[in-house]
Amino acid sequence: MCIVFLYLCREPNPDRYHLIIASNRDEFYFRPTASAKFWKEYPNIIAGMDLEPGKKGGTWLGITTDGKFAAVTNYRQAPKFIDPKARGRGHLVPDFLKGSGDVQSYLEAVGSEGDKYNGFNLLVGKLSQNGETKIGWYCNVEDKQVTMLEPGIHVLSNKVLNCFWPKMAYGRERFAEILEETSTKEELVDKLMGLLSTRQRHFSCGDSKSFLGPQDEGGNENLINACRAIFVNCKELKYGTRTNTVLLVDKDGHATYVERTMDENASDPDEADWKVSTYEFKITEKSGNCADNKSPKENLSNGTSVHVEGREESTQNNHEFLPQNHSKKKRSVNENSSPVEPARKVKKNSGKE
Repeated sequence: MCIVFLYLCREPNPDRYHLIIASNRDEFYFRPTASAKFWKEYPNIIAGMDLEPGKKGGTWLGITTDGKFAAVTNYRQAPKFIDPKARGRGHLVPDFLKGSGDVQSYLEAVGSEGDKYNGFNLLVGKLSQNGETKIGWYCNVEDKQVTMLEPGIHVLSNKVLNCFWPKMAYGRERFAEILEETSTKEELVDKLMGLLSTRQRHFSCGDSKSFLGPQDEGGNENLINACRAIFVNCKELKYGTRTNTVLLVDKDGHATYVERTMDENASDPDEADWKVSTYEFKITEKSGNCADNKSPKENLSNGTSVHVEGREESTQNNHEFLPQNHSKKKRSVNENSSPVEPARKVKKNSGKE
């Protein structure tokens, strides 16, 4: 499974962010994975990488130094709905990051072959400092049309964008609170990591709809219940949240990419070592050929203003970000006074209003 919290402000104030993403990757603990770094063959891409045989080279979240970004989540399906011969969904992200297509045309191309994949949600975007940032979403199970996102807060998990799953409703409110109440980058990263580490399971909300989807029939009950939390931990299946990512991009294109990932040899998140890596770089509209086999630092000699600092913050068990049961009493968010833009209705690019 997975979850993505996203905030977009096309024309932010100087002290606000253009883009904020907080994301969890949920996967089997034994699945081989490389933590986030700049890719050797495509050095303007920063992302983790799936190393599973037959799926190698895919990823769940990534961004380029010229402002393209993408994330994919599985649409939750019981085993009987899954085709073992379907294409790997993890390649949908790097295919966009490597390519030259725009947001809408790429999603339309993916949609034309959507039946060749098991269920997925795909978010892709292109940052622009002139107020024309574009973000689109496509799901190959429900809706099945390209949707362009309006500024504001959006939440995506394993059904459809901005649906009313209880954990998404809780997370959306807490995400908005965090954006409203924090004033420094360090505090923002810390609190977003705390949100991503929340283990409280949610069974109902004010506008409650069934947590069970049309393709959950026959699914594992332990897994379904574990997925009621933002931080998933299904010990019976050795499956759960193994990577937290926070991505911040300010109005001037300065990006901060923080990944906290569980040691790949661990089978229990409570006992595992968690490594935190932080990368800082400047996003430019044009960053040259992404396959020129040069690192972002080497590209400086070609006049590309890409500044990169990658540093390992910790390779030990980081207790500051250990998953917690977040039982804080929720308060109402006053969107009119919030420094973040209120979420707006998603506009569908279907030719109909």
